[in-house]
Amino acid sequence: MPDPMADDEPTDAALDAHFTAAQYILTQKDRPIPTLEQMREAVNQVVTDDTIKKRIADLKAQHIQDLQRMYNWHAHEYRADARDMFLARDDVMYPPKDEDDKSIQQSNKDIMDFYERARYYVPQQMRWENELEELRHSHLEMLLPLYQELKDIEDRREQERKRREADFPQSIADYKTKPAEAQLRVATFLMADAARQERMLTEFNWASRQVKPLLEIFKKDDKFKSEIIVLKMRR
Repeated sequence: MPDPMADDEPTDAALDAHFTAAQYILTQKDRPIPTLEQMREAVNQVVTDDTIKKRIADLKAQHIQDLQRMYNWHAHEYRADARDMFLARDDVMYPPKDEDDKSIQQSNKDIMDFYERARYYVPQQMRWENELEELRHSHLEMLLPLYQELKDIEDRREQERKRREADFPQSIADYKTKPAEAQLRVATFLMADAARQERMLTEFNWASRQVKPLLEIFKKDDKFKSEIIVLKMRR
């Protein structure tokens, strides 16, 4: 009676592939174990765009190193297989050139075809491609969240910058830190009549108490008022 579990037993090719993969992991994917102090620093490190960029650069460098190790391993594996295949050929068994026996000629052709096909061992190439895709996938799984985290930080910074630019300045020094477009907007408000100022309060979401300090300075400081007038004339 046939063994019902026979079909579940791994083939020699599968066992060989698992063995090779295990050898690769044990010999080529070693990582230094961080010290306790390094682990403490990693846990307590403040996350900034600079620290994230460094982690991204480190991951990319590690990925390049992993690729180099993988390619070297595959090259070594292919060379060993090619050498074994070469040594397996019996050079003394070639028929003479004037051999007329068709069966001998066909047998020799079949042997040569077999060796030629073995040079392009498709399952082995597929395994290499799978290993490459797995390495790339794991690299991207670690890399993409870092890029998203970096983008979130940059987006928050940009939103904060826009918020600061949109805020009405509280002093002359504050006014001079604003970009040219924001300065012109403030100058337009300071020189506008009451009706226009009310419309601008609504348009730019400014509060009356927010604009009052600089408006008082504008009314009292002739030098600052002159700067505002000159700015408006130039624009």
